[in-house]
Amino acid sequence: MSSTQMTVDKEAQYDRQLRLWATSGQSNLENSHIALINVSATGCEVLKNLILPGIGKYTIIDDRIVTHEHLSSNFFLKLKDSGKKLAHCVKTNLNELNADVEGFAIEKSLEQILEYDIECKFWDQFHCVIVSNYTPKLKNLIDILWDKHIPLLVVNTVGFYGSLNLIANETTVIETHDPSKLFDLRIDQPWPELQQYADSFQLDELNDQDHAHVPYIVIFIKALQFWKLNHNGQPPSTYHEKKSFKSLIESMSRNINLETNFIEALQSCHRAFQKTELPQSIKALVESIDSKPIDVKTSIFWIYIAALRDFLKLNNNILPLPGKLPDMASDTKNYTTLSRLYRKKALQDQQLFTEQVYNILDQIGRPRESVTTESIATFCKNTHLLFVTTGSKNLINDSLLANLNSSCNFTDNGESTAPTTESDMISIYVAILSFNAYIEQYKVPPTIDDFHEFISVYRSKVLKSNAATSTTTPRSQIQPSTLDVFKEILMHNSTNYPNLSSLMGGVASQEILKLTTAQYIPLDNLFIIDGIKSSSERFKIQ
Repeated sequence: MSSTQMTVDKEAQYDRQLRLWATSGQSNLENSHIALINVSATGCEVLKNLILPGIGKYTIIDDRIVTHEHLSSNFFLKLKDSGKKLAHCVKTNLNELNADVEGFAIEKSLEQILEYDIECKFWDQFHCVIVSNYTPKLKNLIDILWDKHIPLLVVNTVGFYGSLNLIANETTVIETHDPSKLFDLRIDQPWPELQQYADSFQLDELNDQDHAHVPYIVIFIKALQFWKLNHNGQPPSTYHEKKSFKSLIESMSRNINLETNFIEALQSCHRAFQKTELPQSIKALVESIDSKPIDVKTSIFWIYIAALRDFLKLNNNILPLPGKLPDMASDTKNYTTLSRLYRKKALQDQQLFTEQVYNILDQIGRPRESVTTESIATFCKNTHLLFVTTGSKNLINDSLLANLNSSCNFTDNGESTAPTTESDMISIYVAILSFNAYIEQYKVPPTIDDFHEFISVYRSKVLKSNAATSTTTPRSQIQPSTLDVFKEILMHNSTNYPNLSSLMGGVASQEILKLTTAQYIPLDNLFIIDGIKSSSERFKIQ
């Protein structure tokens, strides 16, 4: 088969996802290596959802043997696998999903790997690590991956409840795919070439056909100029002024019922009111670079931020122009000319930004080849909507536990009022943490017969660091709703219910796809689902 045919086949196979993250995202995905620690129904669902879109490699780490329990809960095991190595069997069966993906099985426990991998170099091969349900030495793994800046996802399902933690030192995203689809058109601050193009239209001298094909960007520039002449150079700001501006647009039309471009202009007036200014979030991001040392080990993202700081100083504090235009009513000549103007300006800004990037790379002794033209272009197109967040190594913090207690008011006789939805979700999460802590202590999953011991584990393992608990709400006083969640988990103590495994596998794999493609905004940083009520909630653990 020719290489051209193979490319066409791959484009057809991955057509839907290429529309989401394009070839750059697909390339990042195909170059990624994911590790799964602990084979579970949920873990296999995660891998399945990564293998189908074409993850590059995956490695399963598990030293157990296939048992009847595994066969009854995992779709990726066969009857003939009974008694064989679990990691190898699952890897073999998952490999059938996509021949382009390479799978590996390591028949060791996490404890064994940590014991023999003294220098912790084993983890350097992975772009992301998943832990499915309880595993010993999790804290050790968190510390190792945290220092290596490798994201760790901890996914748990118990009964009809589930949780997902994204533990990452820092997460940066350039291609956030903001759903608002804002366009940077510079209508309020046209650069000289755009202003010259707008001035070339003498609306009164155009025939009816040409008048009906003037792009609304030109209409807006002319209308704003006229408005500012009569309003002390200020654009419309109040509701009344914006309404008057729309009337001005309508008055410029020869027939507002027939001229599509003017009808479209009225519908798109928000673009005329859009200010060309540095977003506060980007301003704070640029300012933060002054406190960060830039050296040869600095990530490309922060090198770009440093270059953006220098670019803004040279470009009147205006971000690079993305150069993308929305569709609009116009003839081909006008739209093509307008597109060419925006494209040319975008390339000029990109060139100026590239020079700042090279200056920084030269200063820190890093080769210019460490960045690509495509990477720089992508950054320049997305500077308005960059995403950065710092994570936490903690699975829970005082604030979350304080919210659990404070969300329920206690009466004088010790009875509690109805909890909030937030309290219900936190109750689910602390129940899952207590479930894992119980296994850590007793080496077996708890049942409803272990209710009192479970409560003891909750108090000693989960609440022990909760210094933020109010003095008026004793630690020993647990909400009735929280106790109900505990009982629910103990009565349904399976970690392999297919519906929850499938759902949480989908959620976790979606977050991994965001991380591996380096696109879209990932979870920040805790997700909890109540499968009984079909509700979910997100929390930030600092």
